[in-house]
Amino acid sequence: MPRYASNVQIPNLGAVTALNGTEQIEVVQAGESKRATTQQIANLQGVGPTGPMGITGPTGPTGPSVTGPTGSIGPAGGPTGPTGAASTVAGPTGPTGPTGTASTVAGPTGPTGQTGAASTVAGPTGPTGPTGSTGAASTVTGPTGVAGPTGPTGAASTVGGPTGPTGLAGPGGPTGSTGPTGSIYPTGGSPDRIFYENQQTVSVNYTVTTNYNAMSAGPITINSGITVTVPSGSYWTVV
Repeated sequence: MPRYASNVQIPNLGAVTALNGTEQIEVVQAGESKRATTQQIANLQGVGPTGPMGITGPTGPTGPSVTGPTGSIGPAGGPTGPTGAASTVAGPTGPTGPTGTASTVAGPTGPTGQTGAASTVAGPTGPTGPTGSTGAASTVTGPTGVAGPTGPTGAASTVGGPTGPTGLAGPGGPTGSTGPTGSIYPTGGSPDRIFYENQQTVSVNYTVTTNYNAMSAGPITINSGITVTVPSGSYWTVV
C-alpha cells in the first residue's frame, strides 16, 4: 500500500528521484479537485501560460569523504608514518529537485497608480517647422481697392502734343434770312430785255414781302414740307 503525506508542507516533502509520467498529482479544475499524471502536465508545455517558477529543490547530500587512512603510529621514538594520499574523486552531486507544477490561474492585476499632478511650468517651445508649400493661385478676383488720392499736376510739357483727331461735324446752323429778290428787270441776249426767268421748284420756305405782290411763270412745284407764306394784302400770281 503506497504511503501518502497528509498536512505536510511541500518544502518538507522528500524529493523525487526521477519522473516517468505515471505519477499522479492533485489539480483543481472548475473548482473541483481532480487527479492528473505528470505526463499530462508535461504535454501542456507551449499551450497554456507559463506558471511561476517552481520551488528550488533541496541541495543534495554532500558526498562521502574519501580521505585515505592515517598511517600507523611507529614505535616509540620511531618516525611518523606518511599521511594518506588525498582522494582524487569528488563525491557524487545530489539529484536536482522537481520542477514546480505550472499555475493555471493568472495573478491579479495590480491597482492603477494615481494620476500625477498637472505641471505648472510650461514646456519649452519647439523649433519652428519648415515653411509649407505655396498654395494654389486663387481663381477669384479680389475686390478693387479704394482709389488713391490724385497726384500733383505734372510740369508743363515743353514738347507740343500730337494734334487730336478732327471733331465730329457740328449741327447745321439755322437757315439764313431770305436774300433780296433778284433783278426785276427782264433779261435776254444783249442788248435785248425781253424775258423774265424763274425756277420751277420751291425748295426753301419763303414769305412774300408785306405790301408787295409776287409773280412766277408756271407751272411751279412746292416740295413736301416747304411753305410759301403770302401776307394779308399781298398776292402771288403764277401765270
